[in-house]
Amino acid sequence: MRNKIAIYSGTVPSTIFIETLIKSLSDKNLDIYLFGKRNTKAFNYLSPNIKVFDSPTGKFKRIFYFLEQVSRLAFFKPVTFFKLLFYFKNNLYHNNDNLIFWLDKIAPVINNLPDIFHIQWAKSLRFWFFLRELFDTKIILSLRGAHINYSPLADNKLAKEYKTLFPNIDFFHAVSKSIMEEASKYADIEKKTKVIYSGFDFSKLKNLNLKERNNKNKKKEFHFISVGRFHWKKAFHLSIIAINKLLNMGLNVTYTIIANDKPSEEILYQIRDLGISKNIFLKKVSTQDQIYQEIYNSDCLILPSVEEGIANVVIESMAIGTQVISSDCGGMNEIIIDEYNGFLFRSRDSKDLVNKMKKIIFLDDIEKKLIIKKGKETIENKFSINKLGNEMEKIYSNVLKT
Repeated sequence: MRNKIAIYSGTVPSTIFIETLIKSLSDKNLDIYLFGKRNTKAFNYLSPNIKVFDSPTGKFKRIFYFLEQVSRLAFFKPVTFFKLLFYFKNNLYHNNDNLIFWLDKIAPVINNLPDIFHIQWAKSLRFWFFLRELFDTKIILSLRGAHINYSPLADNKLAKEYKTLFPNIDFFHAVSKSIMEEASKYADIEKKTKVIYSGFDFSKLKNLNLKERNNKNKKKEFHFISVGRFHWKKAFHLSIIAINKLLNMGLNVTYTIIANDKPSEEILYQIRDLGISKNIFLKKVSTQDQIYQEIYNSDCLILPSVEEGIANVVIESMAIGTQVISSDCGGMNEIIIDEYNGFLFRSRDSKDLVNKMKKIIFLDDIEKKLIIKKGKETIENKFSINKLGNEMEKIYSNVLKT
């Protein structure tokens, strides 16, 4: 009998990391269940092992879907249905939770109850913890990003929830050692946590236009690039300061920031105030392939962040063969060894960033090729999609034995 594993993030499809995880498990002896709101029409999973229970987006379709799922639950599982109503009345009603909203989200899950519910975002843990309490469904939580690194620092209620719930989680998956250490502040979880790095699917690079980099290399300018949203933790203001300093030194550099949200007023003002609008480009792109091509066409990717787990864009850049300069925040020193497979600078230190940018500009071809080679080897050895799937499958198997 095949085990049923729900990979839950709330949207279908989800982030690159989660979609890579799903793909890494698609050929295993598992049924992978996906629940949530479909955020794009043109998306299908090719593997028969992946079963999608997605809620429609249209108003009337959603109403019909809700009635269908709740009716199915009440008719085929009446004892379970009344158990849920009783649970809501005694545990959630006084928290001002909405019964209709709650049933809308949980009914598809209860109608297709998995053996393991693998939660991708820690903030949703309280909402789904009833699965363990009422149905003894195993709960696995991935420790990722802002939900661990800074959300509980700004939200005392969330921090208290973590302290209460973390000891009762069956197992944790951490995307880096640093984020496991951060999560350990809320409970002693190290013995039931496994660090498994993100996987990278090299087949994603098949659409790269190899000629474009060759044409780029004929130009004398050195082109830096960053990818991310305009959020304070991305610290793009630091890389803009560094670009300005390099320009003042007489170096011919350009810098592209790819983000699909609007730049902040502070960023726009900074660029204009420094008078470097001709050297900095703010771009939006529509597909992941286009992002890969932009990275491929650049000489170096900069990750100036003040907070990260392990940034997917750095993994992607190293796999593509574009050199990387990253701050030493979070788990970035778990992937980059300074001046071996990339470059690290002290977080928030624009002077150190400038020094590393100068160093990479003046690398000779032999040094450059060696760093790129070591970068690719790092991704192949530590971040392969097969390793991700195999390690996660072991976790599921071990949890179900307990």
